[in-house]
Amino acid sequence: MLIFCYLIFKVVACYYPPHRFKAVLLFMYLCGALAAAALAAAKPNVVMILTDDQDTRLGTDPSAYTSIGSLESQPKLRAEMMTGGVRMENYFVHTPICCPSRTEFFTGRYFHNIRGENGAGCMHANTTHVHVPGNGIFGIFTEAGYETGVFGKTTNDQQPQLDGLVKSKSVTYIDAPLNYNDYDGTTYYRYFSNGTQYVENLDPKNPKYGSVYQTSQISNRTVEWLDSLMNGVAKEDRKPFFLYLGPHAPHYPATPAPWYENLYPDFIAPVTPNYNHSSPDKTNHIRQNPPLTDLVKCWEDQHFRDRWRTLASVDDLVEVVFNKLREYDEFDNTFVVYTSDHGYKLGQWRVGTSKQHPYETDIRIPFLISGPGIPKGKTFSQITGSVDLLPTLLDIAGLETPSWVDGKSFAGLLLEGKKNHVRDVWLTEYESVGTYYNDHSSIWSPATSPCPGPVPRGPDGKVDKCVEATTVGGGECYFVDSTASNTWRALRILNSTHNFQYIEYDSTWSWNSTSIQFHELYDITKDPYQVDNIYATSSSALKSALHDQIVSYYKCSGSDCP
Repeated sequence: MLIFCYLIFKVVACYYPPHRFKAVLLFMYLCGALAAAALAAAKPNVVMILTDDQDTRLGTDPSAYTSIGSLESQPKLRAEMMTGGVRMENYFVHTPICCPSRTEFFTGRYFHNIRGENGAGCMHANTTHVHVPGNGIFGIFTEAGYETGVFGKTTNDQQPQLDGLVKSKSVTYIDAPLNYNDYDGTTYYRYFSNGTQYVENLDPKNPKYGSVYQTSQISNRTVEWLDSLMNGVAKEDRKPFFLYLGPHAPHYPATPAPWYENLYPDFIAPVTPNYNHSSPDKTNHIRQNPPLTDLVKCWEDQHFRDRWRTLASVDDLVEVVFNKLREYDEFDNTFVVYTSDHGYKLGQWRVGTSKQHPYETDIRIPFLISGPGIPKGKTFSQITGSVDLLPTLLDIAGLETPSWVDGKSFAGLLLEGKKNHVRDVWLTEYESVGTYYNDHSSIWSPATSPCPGPVPRGPDGKVDKCVEATTVGGGECYFVDSTASNTWRALRILNSTHNFQYIEYDSTWSWNSTSIQFHELYDITKDPYQVDNIYATSSSALKSALHDQIVSYYKCSGSDCP
């Protein structure tokens, strides 16, 4: 290309000497355009699929954790991305709740670096970082010459986030549900690269694509966009694309598509060794939770079935995307990532349908990646996690990682010729978003409910006022979060000598010697279900070392982070 540009310059400059200045301008224009086209052609496409609340521990084993949990419900995904790609078996989320986690995914930054001023923001996160130009995954790829399409849930403050992405010109296309919580919602935010913007309202009686079901809508809208980019366009003339897909599944109420409502009729939520387990040495809101009743279990079973039913539609979505990539001969030029914003639990430690805790059920998430050069059928055990995704994708795409990114690239684990940052410690953080109980989440059920009453707040059903009890198992309510006892920071340590989790609780988010309320420490090799807190019996030297290490991680920022 450079030789061709040079010849253009010589011809114009030599044969038309009066126009040498114009020749320089022509040279600059033509070579700039050619360079941009060549660079764009060399860039791979990237697809990011981010589900909501998808666990890797609760599978078909009725009495134990499994290695992939809810991924067992997705044979199409497993065929494309486990058989056809890599699974990271120790992939962790940084904050196990939606808004902060998604902001961390999109910016590669830890919670303590995106926390809103004095804890303000969406679940205490300043989500504007996502759409500040050049500061989030969408804007970075757009500035690099990508067509950037957004489909599905971004952050919980959906409309302000989408408005921000448009205003900052961080995307080229948006087709996303405004009310992402409603699986049968009818309003979609539309934005086009020419500046056109409007809200589309579906006719629920005669909807576009035949059904209002959100995951199917997202799938069909994605197909339309991909067709618009590639149909009738020569492969060498196509711009690279970054496709973001955010299906709401399997988040509650986990409403299944009508055609999947009767899947898994006999499935029940696993009764793992820590299910309904009394926890005298855990933080107070868990310690005080009373025994779960049969009614609680009935609704957990219903929710478990519903979650897998919604994932059947996500499995269809994955199939559609891969088929479309093959149709346009882009399969071998596209990296696809599949992950979730956090995990989930169903009654472990007497905590109902929720995340928000530092335990394995909540912080372990699926991570699959496939694409050109990625090994097939491999599973890697290196610790990686949510803030590492942005620098890894930028590394894979040949783009520079900004210095403010806290996460580290593990591209070298996946591709030859790339560097791999090896870590054996993972930092997690969570600031309680409120005090609420087992009945906080609606659960979809058929018209004839399988359970003999509504989701209970406590053993006696509805409780007007819940107070955290001070006795083990003596509470009147099933707490799933607490501003008094569920703000924490933690280290997940995994190396050749240790498989630990260390947790500090501080409801004030002050983290000084007098504000830390409680500690937990688990040896997960010996205690995989985290029922035996060994902090009290550990040595002073170990306690001090763990505290010093978490302090150093908590203070880090950008390239200084380990």
